[in-house]
Amino acid sequence: MPETTGPPAVGGTEEVSRLREELRAERALRVGLEAAHGALQAAFAKLEGAVLLLDADRVLFANPATAEAFGISEEKLLRMSREQFLRELRRCFDDPPDFLDRMRERRATAAEIRGEFEVQWPAWRALRWVSKSVRLPNGNGQLVLFNDITADSDLARGREARALIDELTGLENRRAGEQSAEREIARARRTGHPLSFVLFDVDHFKRVNDTHGHLTGDMVLREVSRSLTELPRGGDTAVRWGGEEFLVILTDVGLDGARIFAERVRRAIEQLRVGGVSPVTISAGVAELELGEEEPGPAIARADACLYEAKSRGRNRVV
Repeated sequence: MPETTGPPAVGGTEEVSRLREELRAERALRVGLEAAHGALQAAFAKLEGAVLLLDADRVLFANPATAEAFGISEEKLLRMSREQFLRELRRCFDDPPDFLDRMRERRATAAEIRGEFEVQWPAWRALRWVSKSVRLPNGNGQLVLFNDITADSDLARGREARALIDELTGLENRRAGEQSAEREIARARRTGHPLSFVLFDVDHFKRVNDTHGHLTGDMVLREVSRSLTELPRGGDTAVRWGGEEFLVILTDVGLDGARIFAERVRRAIEQLRVGGVSPVTISAGVAELELGEEEPGPAIARADACLYEAKSRGRNRVV
Protein backbone atom coordinates (compact mmCIF):
# COMPACT_ATOMS: atom_id res chain seq x y z
CA MET A 1 0.00 0.00 0.00
CA PRO A 2 1.46 3.38 -1.08
CA GLU A 3 2.47 5.77 1.62
CA THR A 4 0.34 8.80 2.09
CA THR A 5 2.15 12.10 2.24
CA GLY A 6 0.62 14.26 4.88
CA PRO A 7 0.38 18.03 4.78
CA PRO A 8 3.64 19.91 5.48
CA ALA A 9 4.28 20.82 9.01
CA VAL A 10 2.93 24.15 10.07
CA GLY A 11 6.37 25.24 11.19
CA GLY A 12 7.86 24.47 7.76
CA THR A 13 5.26 26.56 5.92
CA GLU A 14 5.80 29.53 8.19
CA GLU A 15 9.58 29.27 7.75
CA VAL A 16 9.29 29.27 3.96
CA SER A 17 6.95 32.27 4.07
CA ARG A 18 9.31 34.12 6.37
CA LEU A 19 12.28 33.40 4.13
CA ARG A 20 10.33 34.56 1.09
CA GLU A 21 9.38 37.78 2.88
CA GLU A 22 12.98 38.40 3.90
CA LEU A 23 14.12 37.76 0.34
CA ARG A 24 11.52 40.19 -1.03
CA ALA A 25 12.53 42.78 1.57
CA GLU A 26 16.22 42.29 0.76
CA ARG A 27 15.52 42.67 -2.96
CA ALA A 28 13.44 45.79 -2.32
CA LEU A 29 16.20 47.22 -0.15
CA ARG A 30 18.83 46.43 -2.81
CA VAL A 31 16.68 48.07 -5.50
CA GLY A 32 16.10 51.03 -3.22
CA LEU A 33 19.81 51.35 -2.45
CA GLU A 34 20.71 51.09 -6.14
CA ALA A 35 18.14 53.76 -6.94
CA ALA A 36 19.44 55.96 -4.11
CA HIS A 37 23.03 55.41 -5.26
CA GLY A 38 22.06 56.30 -8.83
CA ALA A 39 20.22 59.42 -7.64
CA LEU A 40 23.21 60.36 -5.49
CA GLN A 41 25.60 59.91 -8.40
CA ALA A 42 23.32 61.99 -10.62
CA ALA A 43 23.17 64.71 -7.97
CA PHE A 44 26.95 64.73 -7.48
CA ALA A 45 27.43 64.80 -11.25
CA LYS A 46 25.51 68.09 -11.40
CA LEU A 47 27.52 69.74 -8.63
CA GLU A 48 29.97 72.43 -9.71
CA GLY A 49 32.27 71.43 -6.86
CA ALA A 50 34.47 68.35 -7.05
CA VAL A 51 33.55 65.43 -4.77
CA LEU A 52 36.00 62.66 -3.96
CA LEU A 53 35.53 59.68 -1.63
CA LEU A 54 38.47 57.54 -0.58
CA ASP A 55 39.01 54.74 1.88
CA ALA A 56 42.39 53.79 3.29
CA ASP A 57 43.38 52.06 0.04
CA ARG A 58 41.57 53.39 -3.00
CA VAL A 59 39.35 55.94 -4.69
CA LEU A 60 35.73 54.93 -4.19
CA PHE A 61 33.91 57.76 -5.93
CA ALA A 62 34.75 60.83 -8.00
CA ASN A 63 32.27 63.10 -9.79
CA PRO A 64 32.87 64.73 -13.21
CA ALA A 65 33.96 68.00 -11.59
CA THR A 66 36.86 66.15 -9.95
CA ALA A 67 37.97 64.80 -13.31
CA GLU A 68 37.72 68.28 -14.83
CA ALA A 69 39.54 69.97 -11.96
CA PHE A 70 42.61 67.75 -12.19
CA GLY A 71 42.53 66.57 -15.80
CA ILE A 72 42.10 62.90 -14.87
CA SER A 73 39.22 60.92 -16.35
CA GLU A 74 36.54 59.48 -14.06
CA GLU A 75 37.29 55.95 -15.31
CA LYS A 76 40.98 56.34 -14.50
CA LEU A 77 40.21 57.85 -11.10
CA LEU A 78 38.04 54.90 -10.09
CA ARG A 79 40.81 52.43 -11.02
CA MET A 80 43.34 54.21 -8.82
CA SER A 81 44.62 53.31 -5.42
CA ARG A 82 44.82 56.12 -2.90
CA GLU A 83 48.60 56.41 -3.36
CA GLN A 84 48.32 56.37 -7.16
CA PHE A 85 45.79 59.20 -7.01
CA LEU A 86 48.02 61.33 -4.77
CA ARG A 87 51.06 60.65 -6.99
CA GLU A 88 49.10 61.55 -10.12
CA LEU A 89 47.79 64.69 -8.49
CA ARG A 90 51.30 65.76 -7.48
CA ARG A 91 52.25 65.90 -11.18
CA CYS A 92 49.70 68.66 -11.74
CA PHE A 93 51.77 71.13 -9.71
CA ASP A 94 55.11 72.85 -10.18
CA ASP A 95 55.14 73.33 -6.41
CA PRO A 96 52.83 70.68 -4.87
CA PRO A 97 50.58 72.13 -2.14
CA ASP A 98 50.77 70.83 1.40
CA PHE A 99 47.26 69.34 1.24
CA LEU A 100 48.71 66.35 -0.67
CA ASP A 101 51.07 65.58 2.19
CA ARG A 102 48.33 66.17 4.73
CA MET A 103 46.04 63.70 2.94
CA ARG A 104 48.83 61.14 2.88
CA GLU A 105 49.91 61.68 6.48
CA ARG A 106 46.42 61.74 7.99
CA ARG A 107 45.27 58.87 5.78
CA ALA A 108 41.54 58.08 5.85
CA THR A 109 41.10 58.71 9.56
CA ALA A 110 41.75 62.46 9.33
CA ALA A 111 39.67 64.87 11.31
CA GLU A 112 38.31 67.79 9.34
CA ILE A 113 41.13 69.64 7.56
CA ARG A 114 40.82 72.42 5.02
CA GLY A 115 42.79 74.92 2.98
CA GLU A 116 43.28 76.63 -0.37
CA PHE A 117 45.72 76.00 -3.21
CA GLU A 118 46.34 76.78 -6.87
CA VAL A 119 46.58 74.24 -9.66
CA GLN A 120 48.36 75.10 -12.93
CA TRP A 121 47.20 72.19 -15.09
CA PRO A 122 45.06 71.56 -17.13
CA ALA A 123 44.34 75.27 -16.60
CA TRP A 124 45.22 77.71 -13.85
CA ARG A 125 42.64 77.85 -11.11
CA ALA A 126 42.37 78.44 -7.39
CA LEU A 127 40.61 75.77 -5.33
CA ARG A 128 39.36 75.60 -1.77
CA TRP A 129 39.19 72.15 -0.21
CA VAL A 130 37.78 70.54 2.90
CA SER A 131 38.29 66.94 4.00
CA LYS A 132 35.99 65.17 6.45
CA SER A 133 36.30 61.74 8.04
CA VAL A 134 33.36 59.43 7.19
CA ARG A 135 32.41 55.98 8.42
CA LEU A 136 32.40 53.26 5.73
CA PRO A 137 31.49 49.55 5.98
CA ASN A 138 35.19 48.63 5.82
CA GLY A 139 36.42 51.33 8.19
CA ASN A 140 37.02 55.06 8.08
CA GLY A 141 37.04 56.94 4.81
CA GLN A 142 37.73 60.44 3.65
CA LEU A 143 35.25 62.70 1.85
CA VAL A 144 37.04 65.56 0.09
CA LEU A 145 35.20 68.51 -1.42
CA PHE A 146 36.90 70.95 -3.81
CA ASN A 147 35.33 74.29 -4.77
CA ASP A 148 36.63 76.50 -7.57
CA ILE A 149 37.31 79.96 -6.13
CA THR A 150 39.23 81.30 -9.13
CA ALA A 151 36.81 84.17 -9.68
CA ASP A 152 36.94 85.15 -6.00
CA SER A 153 40.71 84.83 -6.03
CA ASP A 154 40.97 87.06 -9.11
CA LEU A 155 38.72 89.62 -7.44
CA ALA A 156 40.87 89.52 -4.32
CA ARG A 157 44.01 89.99 -6.37
CA GLY A 158 42.35 92.83 -8.23
CA ARG A 159 41.36 94.52 -4.99
CA GLU A 160 44.85 94.09 -3.61
CA ALA A 161 46.41 95.46 -6.80
CA ARG A 162 44.07 98.45 -6.78
CA ALA A 163 44.98 99.13 -3.15
CA LEU A 164 48.60 99.57 -4.26
CA ILE A 165 47.94 101.86 -7.23
CA ASP A 166 47.28 105.59 -7.20
CA GLU A 167 44.01 106.04 -9.08
CA LEU A 168 44.80 109.46 -10.54
CA THR A 169 48.22 108.74 -12.00
CA GLY A 170 48.33 104.93 -12.29
CA LEU A 171 51.67 104.90 -10.46
CA GLU A 172 52.41 102.87 -7.36
CA ASN A 173 51.06 104.61 -4.27
CA ARG A 174 53.15 105.30 -1.17
CA ARG A 175 52.35 101.96 0.46
CA ALA A 176 53.44 100.07 -2.65
CA GLY A 177 56.46 102.35 -3.04
CA GLU A 178 57.65 101.55 0.47
CA GLN A 179 57.34 97.83 -0.29
CA SER A 180 59.26 98.28 -3.56
CA ALA A 181 61.99 100.25 -1.79
CA GLU A 182 62.42 97.50 0.81
CA ARG A 183 62.63 94.81 -1.90
CA GLU A 184 65.22 96.81 -3.86
CA ILE A 185 67.32 97.41 -0.75
CA ALA A 186 67.36 93.67 -0.04
CA ARG A 187 68.39 93.01 -3.64
CA ALA A 188 71.09 95.70 -3.52
CA ARG A 189 72.50 94.12 -0.38
CA ARG A 190 72.61 90.70 -2.07
CA THR A 191 74.22 91.95 -5.28
CA GLY A 192 76.36 94.76 -3.93
CA HIS A 193 74.97 97.10 -6.61
CA PRO A 194 74.11 100.75 -5.89
CA LEU A 195 70.56 102.01 -5.31
CA SER A 196 69.38 105.61 -5.47
CA PHE A 197 66.23 107.57 -4.69
CA VAL A 198 64.97 110.73 -6.38
CA LEU A 199 62.19 112.84 -4.87
CA PHE A 200 60.41 115.19 -7.29
CA ASP A 201 57.97 117.94 -6.34
CA VAL A 202 55.88 120.01 -8.79
CA ASP A 203 56.74 123.68 -8.28
CA HIS A 204 53.99 126.11 -7.22
CA PHE A 205 51.35 123.41 -7.47
CA LYS A 206 48.96 125.22 -5.11
CA ARG A 207 49.11 128.20 -7.45
CA VAL A 208 48.23 125.91 -10.37
CA ASN A 209 45.14 124.67 -8.54
CA ASP A 210 44.11 128.16 -7.38
CA THR A 211 44.61 129.75 -10.80
CA HIS A 212 43.55 127.03 -13.22
CA GLY A 213 41.39 124.76 -11.08
CA HIS A 214 41.78 121.27 -9.69
CA LEU A 215 40.95 119.54 -12.98
CA THR A 216 43.94 121.26 -14.58
CA GLY A 217 46.00 120.38 -11.52
CA ASP A 218 45.06 116.73 -11.99
CA MET A 219 46.09 116.97 -15.65
CA VAL A 220 49.49 118.31 -14.58
CA LEU A 221 49.99 115.42 -12.17
CA ARG A 222 49.04 112.88 -14.84
CA GLU A 223 51.47 114.40 -17.35
CA VAL A 224 54.29 114.47 -14.82
CA SER A 225 53.59 110.84 -13.91
CA ARG A 226 53.60 109.89 -17.61
CA SER A 227 57.08 111.41 -17.97
CA LEU A 228 58.23 109.52 -14.91
CA THR A 229 57.11 106.22 -16.42
CA GLU A 230 58.57 106.92 -19.88
CA LEU A 231 62.02 108.12 -18.85
CA PRO A 232 63.18 105.50 -16.31
CA ARG A 233 64.52 102.11 -17.42
CA GLY A 234 62.51 98.92 -17.11
CA GLY A 235 63.70 97.98 -13.63
CA ASP A 236 63.09 101.39 -12.04
CA THR A 237 59.96 102.27 -10.07
CA ALA A 238 57.97 105.51 -10.09
CA VAL A 239 55.75 106.24 -7.10
CA ARG A 240 53.24 108.94 -6.28
CA TRP A 241 54.66 109.68 -2.87
CA GLY A 242 51.95 112.10 -1.82
CA GLY A 243 50.13 115.14 -3.24
CA GLU A 244 52.37 116.64 -5.93
CA GLU A 245 55.43 114.69 -4.75
CA PHE A 246 56.88 111.71 -6.63
CA LEU A 247 59.59 109.18 -5.80
CA VAL A 248 61.67 107.27 -8.34
CA ILE A 249 63.69 104.24 -7.19
CA LEU A 250 66.73 103.74 -9.44
CA THR A 251 68.26 100.26 -9.33
CA ASP A 252 71.97 99.76 -10.08
CA VAL A 253 72.47 103.54 -10.23
CA GLY A 254 74.76 105.58 -8.00
CA LEU A 255 74.46 109.20 -6.93
CA ASP A 256 75.98 110.72 -10.07
CA GLY A 257 73.80 108.63 -12.38
CA ALA A 258 70.71 109.51 -10.35
CA ARG A 259 71.47 113.23 -10.69
CA ILE A 260 71.85 112.85 -14.46
CA PHE A 261 68.49 111.06 -14.58
CA ALA A 262 66.80 113.72 -12.42
CA GLU A 263 68.14 116.51 -14.61
CA ARG A 264 66.83 114.75 -17.73
CA VAL A 265 63.37 114.49 -16.13
CA ARG A 266 63.51 118.15 -15.04
CA ARG A 267 64.21 119.29 -18.60
CA ALA A 268 61.46 117.08 -20.04
CA ILE A 269 58.88 118.40 -17.55
CA GLU A 270 59.91 121.97 -18.35
CA GLN A 271 58.71 121.43 -21.92
CA LEU A 272 55.20 120.42 -20.86
CA ARG A 273 52.27 122.67 -21.70
CA VAL A 274 49.17 121.55 -19.81
CA GLY A 275 45.86 123.41 -19.79
CA GLY A 276 47.41 126.86 -20.04
CA VAL A 277 49.99 126.19 -17.32
CA SER A 278 53.29 127.39 -18.75
CA PRO A 279 55.79 126.27 -17.86
CA VAL A 280 55.33 123.25 -15.59
CA THR A 281 58.49 122.83 -13.52
CA ILE A 282 59.71 120.45 -10.85
CA SER A 283 62.44 120.38 -8.23
CA ALA A 284 64.36 117.22 -7.30
CA GLY A 285 66.41 115.87 -4.42
CA VAL A 286 68.75 112.90 -4.91
CA ALA A 287 70.27 110.43 -2.45
CA GLU A 288 72.05 107.08 -2.65
CA LEU A 289 71.63 104.19 -0.26
CA GLU A 290 74.62 104.16 2.08
CA LEU A 291 76.59 101.24 3.47
CA GLY A 292 74.81 99.59 6.39
CA GLU A 293 71.35 101.04 5.66
CA GLU A 294 68.71 98.31 5.68
CA GLU A 295 65.62 100.54 5.50
CA PRO A 296 64.63 103.19 2.89
CA GLY A 297 63.82 105.86 5.48
CA PRO A 298 67.29 107.45 5.95
CA ALA A 299 68.07 107.65 2.23
CA ILE A 300 64.64 109.08 1.38
CA ALA A 301 65.03 111.58 4.23
CA ARG A 302 68.32 112.77 2.67
CA ALA A 303 66.61 113.07 -0.72
CA ASP A 304 63.85 115.09 0.96
CA ALA A 305 66.43 117.43 2.53
CA CYS A 306 68.03 117.93 -0.90
CA LEU A 307 64.57 118.61 -2.38
CA TYR A 308 63.95 121.26 0.28
CA GLU A 309 67.29 122.84 -0.62
CA ALA A 310 66.36 122.86 -4.33
CA LYS A 311 63.13 124.65 -3.44
CA SER A 312 64.92 127.20 -1.29
CA ARG A 313 67.44 127.90 -4.07
CA GLY A 314 64.75 128.97 -6.51
CA ARG A 315 63.02 125.72 -7.64
CA ASN A 316 63.25 124.03 -11.05
CA ARG A 317 66.58 122.44 -10.18
CA VAL A 318 68.24 119.23 -8.97
CA VAL A 319 70.22 119.03 -5.72
